[in-house]
Amino acid sequence: MKSKKLIVLSSLALVSIAGLSSCSLGGDDGDPNTIKVYAWESGLGKVWLDKIAADFNASQDTYKVKLTTSTNASTIAKTLALGTSNPYDLYFTILPSYQYYDDFAILDDVLEFKHAGESKNIGEKIYPGLLAAQKDGNDGKYHMLNYGNTVGGIVYNRGMISEDKIPATTDELADLVVEIAGTGVKPWLFYNEPGGLNGYWNYLSYAWAAQYDGVDYYYNNLMKLTDENGNSPSREVFVKKDGRFEALKVMEEIITPDTTHQQCGNTVFTTVQNLYLQGAAPLTINGSWLLNENKSTADVNMMKTPVISSIVEKLQDKSMSDSTLSDIIREIDGGATSSSKCSDEDFARIKQARNLVYNNSAEQRIFVPKYSNALEGAKEFLKYFFKDSSILTYMNALHLPSNARLDDPSLYDSSSDSVWAKTQFAMAEQEELYFRADSASAYRNHGLNPYAGVQTAQSFLNPNPNDRKNAEQVWENFLAVVEEGWESFIND
Repeated sequence: MKSKKLIVLSSLALVSIAGLSSCSLGGDDGDPNTIKVYAWESGLGKVWLDKIAADFNASQDTYKVKLTTSTNASTIAKTLALGTSNPYDLYFTILPSYQYYDDFAILDDVLEFKHAGESKNIGEKIYPGLLAAQKDGNDGKYHMLNYGNTVGGIVYNRGMISEDKIPATTDELADLVVEIAGTGVKPWLFYNEPGGLNGYWNYLSYAWAAQYDGVDYYYNNLMKLTDENGNSPSREVFVKKDGRFEALKVMEEIITPDTTHQQCGNTVFTTVQNLYLQGAAPLTINGSWLLNENKSTADVNMMKTPVISSIVEKLQDKSMSDSTLSDIIREIDGGATSSSKCSDEDFARIKQARNLVYNNSAEQRIFVPKYSNALEGAKEFLKYFFKDSSILTYMNALHLPSNARLDDPSLYDSSSDSVWAKTQFAMAEQEELYFRADSASAYRNHGLNPYAGVQTAQSFLNPNPNDRKNAEQVWENFLAVVEEGWESFIND
């Protein structure tokens, strides 16, 4: 499942889209009872959405869903440039920017709807963090919802790494990487995607940054580009050497020419994923979609995000050893609510960090153009999408948590779930990190990310010592990009 960077529409692209739309309109142009859905066929596939659409069509006689899918999210997003000539009524896709956000209908009435026989309305069924991530920062309404509930993190081969070796801290992770490399095995295998997600490493580095700085700083300062006095957009906040730099230091230590498989230079993510799942390396960076995307039953699992060891700099006990930090984390994993090894304040800070994982489902969006002739039908289908029977269809197809909980949890039979599936359901209950709709316009409208799109993970791979960068040099690259592009980032 690959994210896409900001899309710039050229006049040629607009001509090609116009041609596509005229071919797609068919005989139902403007029919308010025909709901044209355009969906991104990513690592989650489309089997579940095909069935939900078919079930909806069979459940009533008024509306008919026509589903179109594409594996190219850019192709889907470009149709929004057509405005009122756009033939599509409902989207399930990643959204590279908020360029057309003002064209999206408000969906609060969908959230307020409660199905007969269910005890909760749709808004109450959706995981709170995922719902909050879509709340508009200005009007407090919901112009988008989301589908899926996928997280990113470190995946390990259970046949190559035993459970007692799973690290609780990043120092322990570094020790594990050195230990594996000492056996002649390259620990890491991940694909080479220099911008945007950096081969999925951004999901992990954002989580480490938020662990170090705290979730409040991550959301309210870094992602809103707001300083302590409320000034925004703040360049000083964006260039502050915060948890993002701490994450780079961890990456510099664990990603080296000696610890990475030669295929880490491969840009074809499916090739690298298949190679990993065949046992080519013990560790990778990936997400919940991995096994479904590769149609694999490999015995792998995702570990809880190791706590960044430098978090001790933010604790009351700044002299806490990594072994003590690890002990406290393992107490937290065992269900402890306090520890004799630290203050209650430090315990709460460590617990928040331990249970933090990056959820990218807030980037997998559902929205309805408000100019759609089938606006009401699209909303009716969305209500059906969040019905227990539809949620169950998703869960049964993927063995992953949906973006909404079942009103009746007993409907889902988890007895045949793999270790991987059980872990994904458990992670859905953790505190998760999201891209939120109230983030600064630089992120929403200009495709900016917290590293300004610079190369991070791949900077540490070069076998030539003179060309391999360290964390400080990567940060200098970041500062140079900000120096050159700041005005374009903040000007709408």
